[in-house]
Amino acid sequence: MKEPNSINLAEERKRQTMNSLIQLKTIPPLLITLALLCFGLLPGAQAAHIGDSVFASVPVENRVQLVVSNDSQEVTHIVLDSGVWEVSGQVNFLSLSTPAGTMFTAANISVGSPSFSPPETASITAEQVAGLGNIIRNTALVPRTIDVPDGTSVFLVAGSFNPNPDVTTWGFITAVKIRNHVD
Repeated sequence: MKEPNSINLAEERKRQTMNSLIQLKTIPPLLITLALLCFGLLPGAQAAHIGDSVFASVPVENRVQLVVSNDSQEVTHIVLDSGVWEVSGQVNFLSLSTPAGTMFTAANISVGSPSFSPPETASITAEQVAGLGNIIRNTALVPRTIDVPDGTSVFLVAGSFNPNPDVTTWGFITAVKIRNHVD
């Protein structure tokens, strides 16, 4: 029969060996991932090729509540790398218990910050409503070509100027790379 001290010593060695094996199994994948990130070799770190697309959406069940304001409000955005891109999108509005009056809504695709500029792609709609209850309005935005530096944010924005405080929005923005920059 073994002495209690030798049993405890054997168990301690076994535990230390197992801990070392666990550490050896977890450290290499972590180091490999860090190395790939540092050298930009992971798929998310690569620049887009011509024909690649970037897409963002807000589904109807995650609608964005709009504040009654003349300011644009972000629905969603994408970040593009350097190049020339064709961008387009759509904004949908839901106005609940719409009172009689004029319902104003606006949508746009803006570069760098949420804005209704440039006006070439902004869509502003005014509609006389007679207390119709719930209104759903979709606004397809004019596609536009933009030339951007690396890391540029492009925003899908919306606004509601009518007196109804219960207006929500959802939609999507998409961009397709059509050309690289020529140095």
